[in-house]
Amino acid sequence: MFIDRDQILTRLDQIYKEGRPLCVSLYSRHGEGKSRLLREFSKGKKVLYYAASCVPWEENFQLLKDLCLRKFGSAFSSPEKFSQLLKMLKKESAREPFVLILDHFQYLAFQNRRLFSQLTALSRESSSSSRMLIILCKPSHLWEKESPKEEEAFLLRPFHFFEMRRLCPDLSYIDQILLYSITGGVPGLMEYFPPGSSLQENLEKLFFTEKGVLYRAIPFETGKYYGSSAFIGGILGAVGKSPKHLQEICDRTGLSPSAAGSLLASLENHGIIEKIVPVTEEPSSRRALYRISHNAFRFWYAFVYPFQSEIEAGRGPEIFHKQILSHLSSYLKDTFQDICREFLRESVKTGTSPFPMERVGMWWGQHPTKKRTEYISIAASWEDQILLGDCFWTDDWIDADGLSRLQKHAGLFPEKEKWYYLFSTSDFVYGFEAMSGSHVRVFSLDKMCRIMDNV
Repeated sequence: MFIDRDQILTRLDQIYKEGRPLCVSLYSRHGEGKSRLLREFSKGKKVLYYAASCVPWEENFQLLKDLCLRKFGSAFSSPEKFSQLLKMLKKESAREPFVLILDHFQYLAFQNRRLFSQLTALSRESSSSSRMLIILCKPSHLWEKESPKEEEAFLLRPFHFFEMRRLCPDLSYIDQILLYSITGGVPGLMEYFPPGSSLQENLEKLFFTEKGVLYRAIPFETGKYYGSSAFIGGILGAVGKSPKHLQEICDRTGLSPSAAGSLLASLENHGIIEKIVPVTEEPSSRRALYRISHNAFRFWYAFVYPFQSEIEAGRGPEIFHKQILSHLSSYLKDTFQDICREFLRESVKTGTSPFPMERVGMWWGQHPTKKRTEYISIAASWEDQILLGDCFWTDDWIDADGLSRLQKHAGLFPEKEKWYYLFSTSDFVYGFEAMSGSHVRVFSLDKMCRIMDNV
């Protein structure tokens, strides 16, 4: 099954059918399904795909020219410059529309600063008969910097939970949450957990054996960006499975706030760490928390990192059964909170939310009279309205006590109209929502999934 996330495939097909020359960018991280998307798009089309290498420009140019030679014939042996090669490709596309895909475009752009402007100039040639669509594949950390300047740009993201579960319908809800807590909906990671196989057995083999693919892969991925930096591993280990304040990270690592802040910003840029602030505050808030946002990294640093010595000594399976399995339930509760936040974001998109919910996340702050920090696990805000939510990871039915605990926080927001959302893996007593008032909504996990299945 191919799921057209954010309708990227549909839009690419529309652009292709328009028949005009255009250069578009596709941003993604490793394993997020870029190759599958490009294969789906390429069906029935004439396509020239080139995967650039981290080599000097001259070598990449020669490899691209050789590819054109094999694809289009001996005429392509003559170009000595990229501008000449591009001119011949445009001429070729005038005969028959085709798609030029330049994967790992950053390797080409770094060696040839004029390349991007040469390619994007294609769409401004009003007199050109070219019908060539160029797709530049770039790493997603360049999205915020480069995409605002582009005519068409797409960001490929992982599946959210409700998309992911369509790919594994035979799993129970709890196993679907477990799979999501490990993979974060990244297709490349989901491939390690094929349908019909035991989720727990795969988890043990992949993470808790010294030759496990994901046991080795997580530190390798970090090393690709940061080499053997001890501080990066220390920061990720300090953050672990739950959000941390900057000072907590500094206390654990011995780094100064400025040094730790700089490294955290770099990890955020690479999609490994996220900075979160209370939904009522600006992104620059000094009350920020830092969290490992990449699910596989968060799982590794929560459960694998502390036990590397035992795993290397061959005791990984023992650790998994005696130390890890009993803690998975509490870990999945945090993942369930993420899923509930995703549900809120999707409700905004579908127009079923009570207000626009400009920010969805968490809230924490000092209680004005009790002199303690209060935490609200689910929150969303917009102008003079706020949503306060709570999650229940339980098999028991939820009654009015669950709502009354949440309503105790109302005094923290005296000037705002308040909505109360309760989420549970079980269900709520009959008539709970009707008895609780117009500003209360309740959602069991089953109800959320049924709603999202019909979107």
